[in-house]
Amino acid sequence: MRTRFYLVVPIVVASFMTWGGKMDNNKTKYPTTWDLTCLCKTGNKSEIDHAMMAADQAKKQLIEKYKGKLTEDNLHAAIAEYENIWLAIDKLYVYAFLNYQTKLNDEKASALYQRIREWNAACGSETCWFFVELQSLDHDKLMKRIKEDPKLVPYAAYIRETFKYKKHTLSANEESIIARLGVVTQDAWYKFHEEMLSKIDFMIGKKKHNLSDIINLASHGRTEKIREETTIALSAGLKATYHALTTIFNNILLSKQISREIRKYENPEDPRYLGDDVSEEIMNAMITAVNEKAGAICHRFYKLKARLLGKDRLQYWDRSAPVKVASARATRKYSYDQAISIILNVFKGFSKTFYNTTAEMVNGGWIDVYPRSGKVSGAFSCSATVDTHPFVLLNFYGDIRDVLTIAHEFGHAIHQKLSSKNKQLVCSPPLNISETASIFAEKLTNKHLLEKEKDTNKKIELMCSRLDDVINTVFRQTAFFKFEQKIHRMRQEGELTHEELNKVWRECLAEYLGPSVELHPCVDELWGYITHFTSSPFYVYSYVFGSLFVEGLYALYEKKGQEFVATYEKILACGGTKTPEEIAKMCNIKLTDSKFWLGALDVIEKEVDDLGKLCDRALCN
Repeated sequence: MRTRFYLVVPIVVASFMTWGGKMDNNKTKYPTTWDLTCLCKTGNKSEIDHAMMAADQAKKQLIEKYKGKLTEDNLHAAIAEYENIWLAIDKLYVYAFLNYQTKLNDEKASALYQRIREWNAACGSETCWFFVELQSLDHDKLMKRIKEDPKLVPYAAYIRETFKYKKHTLSANEESIIARLGVVTQDAWYKFHEEMLSKIDFMIGKKKHNLSDIINLASHGRTEKIREETTIALSAGLKATYHALTTIFNNILLSKQISREIRKYENPEDPRYLGDDVSEEIMNAMITAVNEKAGAICHRFYKLKARLLGKDRLQYWDRSAPVKVASARATRKYSYDQAISIILNVFKGFSKTFYNTTAEMVNGGWIDVYPRSGKVSGAFSCSATVDTHPFVLLNFYGDIRDVLTIAHEFGHAIHQKLSSKNKQLVCSPPLNISETASIFAEKLTNKHLLEKEKDTNKKIELMCSRLDDVINTVFRQTAFFKFEQKIHRMRQEGELTHEELNKVWRECLAEYLGPSVELHPCVDELWGYITHFTSSPFYVYSYVFGSLFVEGLYALYEKKGQEFVATYEKILACGGTKTPEEIAKMCNIKLTDSKFWLGALDVIEKEVDDLGKLCDRALCN
């Protein structure tokens, strides 16, 4: 089975989204829109047509030379040609995708993206025989051949990846049909979901807001009135399209159900677990630990936050509200240049590789910085191809969380750049490991800001901001994961109603938020804007995994210092050549041991303890 060549890592809105109000319009010394010419020089139809024709011709030659003739002897030559074909295909796909992400309302950009998506699906259909024939080779002989032939060694992980899907793979003809249908099944519904959200006008009075702005204000608006009004407006906009949203979700769920049945997966999560090389034992250990610590961390934090905000209980829209206890009431705003200066300073103190890659990134047109009409909300990093470089999308407004968002996405990009030393077929790490560098970089930055801050009240504000994000990442994403588990199983019994989706969503949120957060009825609709549910079912667990895995790695860093950095960079350079368990073993971590996950959560619990002590000191003075 063809592995995922490019990795898009979106930030779930309301978790690591951009925040604030008026965006930073100051001039900057850095490029603020990305330069896609390394993917496609002009974007002209003639250039794209020529590239597509060249890839199609290479694909035809591959079929003529190797289809029905693949052996252990010619495998290296065949796999190298196969890889080069998909390198060219993916380059066009990434170009069309990134071009579209900043032009959702542009019909030409949408048409190009759709054209390349359809062509990509056709190419997958026409080459799926390759992994079917590879799976038909003698596994034991092939493993022996890999040990004897150094040319095959760089592809060992891809071959292993292909064989692990053997019992879920159909015939070449059947795989071809499924590949062609992919563009009008789940992928089509996800694209429709994303486009529909981008076209909703969320109304506050007579003023229209796009999704990115309304979420920013709903989660982190400066006053409770703003947060309340925008959360209700967000809910109202989604409710007005409830029929379309319910239809989208039902068809996504059914599409995944049919795929599982055809491929003989037992549980809805199984394809994700297999794809990420994570066992049910690991997942159970992690989720059980999170459930065990929900009261001590999440519920207790929200109780503390209610106290800091002068409330008995928080309203839902207060859960991520900025805490203001410092004497200076005005929230500090950062220019993009200032934010980059902070990140460069942090990375320089950690790793020369991190610093140099970031400097190259911010000067080289790898980043699209500011929000604008037609641009997708949130933030992500896309690894593109091994012969180009990653691309980062931001929606920068200038608040402290935007600085942390930059650190997060730059961590992804550094990881992706280090992974590009591998072959294209094995450059992308498993999704759970892909969150490692991003969350680690964010923690480095947060630690730096805390250490520089001497004012107790401002420390409280920073600690609350950090814990807001950690809880959104660990506990909120666990709630998202449970929501998916429930609705995928419910869909097996029949189509879900809008009311059923609302009810399950509310139950999952209530479990993680606890008794100190009141759930207004408008909250029930908010499942509708989480595009992870439609683009990458069960992906959200990787945020939990990545966040807690990082706590374990960071403890090693604090213990070993620069000795750890070399090991850490080796981990990031593995790409997809090692499984999560193999990577964890590089640091003597056992992922099936619940003590590891509980230990990581203990670190977060201590942060809540420290915040509580600071609050006692500040509020008693």
